[in-house]
Amino acid sequence: MKIMKTSFNRLNMLLLVAMMLWSSLSLFAQDGAANLPGDPELGKKLFNAQCAACHKLDKKLVGPAMAGVTERRSQEWLIKWIRNNAELRASGDRDAIAIYEEYNRSAMPAFPLLSDQDILNILAYTIVGDKPAAAPAADQGAPATGVAQPKEGLNIWVLVALSSFLLVLLLILVKVKNTLKVIKGEEPTSVLEDFSKGVQVAVKNQKLIVFLTIVVSVFLLKELYWGLMSIGVEQGYMPEQPIAFSHKIHAGDNGIDCKYCHYGAEKGKHSNIPSAMLCMNCHTYIQEGPKYGTKEIDKIYAAVGFDRESNSYIPGYEQKPVKWVRVHNLPDLAYFNHAQHVNVAGLECQTCHGPVQEMEVLYQYSELTMGWCINCHRETEINVENGYYKDLHDKLKEKYKSKKVTAEMIGGLECGKCHY
Repeated sequence: MKIMKTSFNRLNMLLLVAMMLWSSLSLFAQDGAANLPGDPELGKKLFNAQCAACHKLDKKLVGPAMAGVTERRSQEWLIKWIRNNAELRASGDRDAIAIYEEYNRSAMPAFPLLSDQDILNILAYTIVGDKPAAAPAADQGAPATGVAQPKEGLNIWVLVALSSFLLVLLLILVKVKNTLKVIKGEEPTSVLEDFSKGVQVAVKNQKLIVFLTIVVSVFLLKELYWGLMSIGVEQGYMPEQPIAFSHKIHAGDNGIDCKYCHYGAEKGKHSNIPSAMLCMNCHTYIQEGPKYGTKEIDKIYAAVGFDRESNSYIPGYEQKPVKWVRVHNLPDLAYFNHAQHVNVAGLECQTCHGPVQEMEVLYQYSELTMGWCINCHRETEINVENGYYKDLHDKLKEKYKSKKVTAEMIGGLECGKCHY
């Protein structure tokens, strides 16, 4: 009876300590979650989609390692840098210019479509990393405060408290087990003895080994599959261009037809990038823009050799190409003809390129994967108003009666149409 009484007194003491540690852990966890700037789970998805090509959390890639970035810079500065680092550099920010110079003037793409909260979610992911977060920030719609984020010391205390709690819980269970053994007249055993025995039992359990092997294999294959599927998918790609050309101003506000500049879309495979001389059709007379004034238009003049003072071309000037960065790029193994889709099918540019007339900075709107193209061919009705194909259309109407005739029905899924 004396042994049992002593054992239960110790148990009560251990339970009290465990409850105190659990309370502390809850407070730490709540406090730590409240100080995260956003939702790290959402941030991870955005990071993988927008940032992972140039950044890693733990080491330098094309750009610097992202872990601890919130300790080095304030939220306000990071939001400005991520959204449009070129604007931040143009404002004379010393840190922005220093980073630009440090990385050999390799400009990071602008991300004007990311909201403040999107960026804060990414920053939350850089704090938490691939560890599970306690909870997202309470107010997902809160604006950036411009205050530098707290250091990760608090997270360390959370881990210490959690480890301590689990250790105390383990000691309690061991004590309970040994107390029951003493009551039964058996010899008590240590934690190490129990662990060793458990490992031996698990190793001998072939069903458990097979199950764990299958689970791990399925997980690794899944990660490998999605990793391979993401190769070459550049949806959302928005590079910084040598001239800040706004499709919103030209195609949206001024209503210029896409095919005025990209006239090749009606005539052949490529929708050409217009030459600077085509720009001069308008900008010989329109010499100042609504947003950047003369700064960006002067870059066109520098390319073609136009003197705004005399309003004439400079004799003997050696013209220079504008080095535009290509946004949409299909692999060489795929054949795509713009004229077939624009002239014959009668598709609008926005079908594939999205609301270009609303884009201040052009970005890749669609996936442009084979599956994406196939779905479009399965769902899109053909243009039966084209008189050139009247006989073919009449035969198709007769064959399929009331069914809608899609691109799939006229060979749109044949491999040789795109791969030959």
